[in-house]
Amino acid sequence: MGQPYGPGTPGFGAVSAGILVSLALLAAVAIWVARHERLLRLLWARVCGAAVVARVVAWARERVGARGWALAHRLPAYEVAGIALLVGSAVVVALAAGFTEVLEDVLKGDGIAGIDQPATGWVATHRDVWLTAALRVVTEVGGAVPLAALALLTCAAVVWRCRSWPPVALALVGVSGIALVIVTAKALVIRDRPHISFAVIAEDGYSFPSGHATGTAAIGLLCAWMLSRWLIASWTGRVIVWAIAIGLAAVIGFSRVYLGVHYVSDVVAGWLLGMTWAGIVMLVGSWWDDTRRARAPQPHSNDAMA
Repeated sequence: MGQPYGPGTPGFGAVSAGILVSLALLAAVAIWVARHERLLRLLWARVCGAAVVARVVAWARERVGARGWALAHRLPAYEVAGIALLVGSAVVVALAAGFTEVLEDVLKGDGIAGIDQPATGWVATHRDVWLTAALRVVTEVGGAVPLAALALLTCAAVVWRCRSWPPVALALVGVSGIALVIVTAKALVIRDRPHISFAVIAEDGYSFPSGHATGTAAIGLLCAWMLSRWLIASWTGRVIVWAIAIGLAAVIGFSRVYLGVHYVSDVVAGWLLGMTWAGIVMLVGSWWDDTRRARAPQPHSNDAMA
């Protein structure tokens, strides 16, 4: 294990093919989603109209009370918004549970942690020179400074467009919060990185979770959400933004394993942790913005007709 594996061999191997096929599949899914807006909206409407969902909404109406439901009733498509909030909460809980499961595997050394060493060795022996050079550049995008700059630019564009301050607060919470989460998780787990013989680039610090994977998942998804909520109105534009965010998080996360500075479990945990944090911020931000809009003075019908 003391002999360095190096950047790979010239040519086009299995790993390179897998990367390109995965990106092609993501693009194909994004194109299909962009072309089937009506179908997907119809499916969502049927979900919202299902009997089980109706009972959940009725239960929520009873718990919120007359005053709270009156406020919710002022929101456009309030029942749909409430259902989206419930679905989003369930997804966040599932992501958090997934991260907890990976963390437990790492601490015990079983489960997904059992494939870490074999996967690291296999990837290191199947590197291609061109892909190594490309991922060396791509992985830098997942650093703290580029992600903070991405959040800042997104926030500036949204604020300039809608003249509203909630995006500023959400961006600050998203960036500072995920940075604190990463530092805390690394300090608590204290996991060493893969052996230096696997590494193509120099990295220090602890391995679990991958800061690049966590930060890219959190900031990338938050930026996509802010852009699609406040700036981009078209369905196709929103699909493109979300596809780019997902693809970027996937490639940067993979690059950490490929370059030999993280294990598979580090990256998977980072994705789950980043998506969990992004989901929490998005849920709170949606509730905050919808409530603020509902409490704003509503124009009278005569004013609207003038």
